[in-house]
Amino acid sequence: MTTAIYARQSINKKDSVSIETQIEICKKEIKDGDVRIYTDKGFSGKNTLRPSFQQLMSDVKAGLINNIVVYRLDRISRSVVDFANIVDVLNKHNVGFVSANEKFDTTAPVGKAMLYIVMVFAQLERETIAERIKDNYYMRGTEGVWLGGQAPFGFQNTKTAINGRKVATIEPTDDLPLVAWIFNEYIKEGMSLGQIAHKLTEERKEMWNNIKVGRILHNPAYVKADADVYNFYRSKGCIIKNAVEDFNGENGLNIYGKRDRAAGKYNNLTDHNVVVGLHKGIISSDIFLAVQDKLDGNKQICNNGKGKHTWLTGLIKCGYCGKAMVVRQYKDTKYFNCSGRAIGICSGDPATHYVADIEAAVYGELKEHIKEFENYTPTISSVNETEINNLKIKIVKIDNEINNLINSLAAGNTALIGYANEKILELDKQKKDLSADLNALNVKKSRKPDMPDISKWDSRDLEYKRNLAHILVEKISLYNDHIEIKWKY
Repeated sequence: MTTAIYARQSINKKDSVSIETQIEICKKEIKDGDVRIYTDKGFSGKNTLRPSFQQLMSDVKAGLINNIVVYRLDRISRSVVDFANIVDVLNKHNVGFVSANEKFDTTAPVGKAMLYIVMVFAQLERETIAERIKDNYYMRGTEGVWLGGQAPFGFQNTKTAINGRKVATIEPTDDLPLVAWIFNEYIKEGMSLGQIAHKLTEERKEMWNNIKVGRILHNPAYVKADADVYNFYRSKGCIIKNAVEDFNGENGLNIYGKRDRAAGKYNNLTDHNVVVGLHKGIISSDIFLAVQDKLDGNKQICNNGKGKHTWLTGLIKCGYCGKAMVVRQYKDTKYFNCSGRAIGICSGDPATHYVADIEAAVYGELKEHIKEFENYTPTISSVNETEINNLKIKIVKIDNEINNLINSLAAGNTALIGYANEKILELDKQKKDLSADLNALNVKKSRKPDMPDISKWDSRDLEYKRNLAHILVEKISLYNDHIEIKWKY
């Protein structure tokens, strides 16, 4: 008769029973016969992917083992499913099982039942510990603590003191000014991720690519987070862990949360946690949000296809149903066709819109729009940015209060509804007054925007024209007798 002793130890700790001790305890359960010893050191019990354990199960299936002795049940596995499968294999090959610590007799029905009960509690303990670790991890995140992992480019991991204890955060390195250059370069007319990556590869003599540049531009660790940034991430469905007052226009953000590995990293931030970090940001919210808008625009262009027939792809919509206008071609003539008409939802009368005519009309509007800014002289005045952000914070708080009141109306009685309506009207007036003050301050700080150069339009390719149009235009609505253009600025 051959008895196997199996011992496992995941890590060396003071309160951990060593493999040697486990073996000695197991030997006391063996009265006679041959003994084979199988040990796995440095392996967790969360699964059965352990070399010596796999060898043990192979020997069981080969009929070389009659009994197995372990120090404790969780040395075999902490998973009820895995353990049940193991017991099935042992029963199939008539192999007995002994736990020195729990004293189970697997040949009796009661012993088998008790065995499974203990394994259920072992798995519950493991899952409870994992949940507690995760809760503690997220709790530290709400304090603005850096939750570990590689620091963003331009930062390095460090420690700082909060309330007398050391916590993790990040601090600048000599590379951080390069981050500012990347942001300022990307918002220039016609600049792409690939062009920036090419410049950096040549100048720094190291490999850069679109993914690395895009990762930097998306990262909120760099932004001086203010009320506008608060609204941006709230609109993305993020869970904002701080009050809007904490978005002071100085500190950067930490963002964390489990995501679907099959989904794009930045495409869906719903239910991700956003926290004001302990570190300072370096990119103004205006530049950061302009970059996010351009990145989202690029994604939209990608989703709509590059468009081989017109530089208006992704911008032009039917004025009647809002659906995209797609290009159709008959011989050498290209024309726009409403995609909503094909599915029967467009209320407009059929009309022929030749691509060349619409492009010429939009180009004329582009020239006039750019010309309007040539003689534009902004009012130069020193404006306190903190004052502007404070006004925005007050507006956000009023919006939140109004939303809470609206949500309460659904379950309210008549008296509550009357009070809520009065309160909403009062809050709305406060919001209008604050918005007027904010507009006045924004006029004072307004500056002449950087408009793209359109002088060499005719010699430019389709992609250049499309990118330039996306810089200036939010949407083009096409009607039978006119065009409406919604400008970005």
